[in-house]
Amino acid sequence: MDGSLALLFALVATAELGFGSCGAETCRSIQPGQGRNAVQYGEVLFQRERQGGEIYLQRQLPARYGALEPVLGLSVSANGDAWLGAGLQWTGALPHQSFVQLSLLPGLYAQTDGAELGHMIEFRSSAGVGYAFDNGARVSLQFDHRSNGGLSNDNPGLETFGIRLALPM
Repeated sequence: MDGSLALLFALVATAELGFGSCGAETCRSIQPGQGRNAVQYGEVLFQRERQGGEIYLQRQLPARYGALEPVLGLSVSANGDAWLGAGLQWTGALPHQSFVQLSLLPGLYAQTDGAELGHMIEFRSSAGVGYAFDNGARVSLQFDHRSNGGLSNDNPGLETFGIRLALPM
């Protein structure tokens, strides 16, 4: 996997801020938003081989810049590897209370017995599709990719396929 998800997020975020329906002042200033706490369980793949499970905790802060929401994330794999990051998430509406999400979070990777990713700085980009309940809860299927973005010559990347439950704060 290359940086396709990160590039897609950058294009969508730029388009949202430049051409979104939220208006110039709203898109470029902090507005109140719906905060959520999320837990995701997924299967980690490194060079197309299963590495075991991973728990990913995400905090969507109660603010937004247009459709961009600030998020914090922490994941721990079955091997004991950990990743901690902060970035932005975009959520787009689909028909019938469904949605699509893209996010990009730069972060720090602490390797123990798991995959050697080539650098301690790792970018986590993700894409997901899900359903939003009337009470603000969301359930989604997510695909994450972590990469150091070429900060080192060794950049094998890591993928996670998971299911996420997000509850309003």
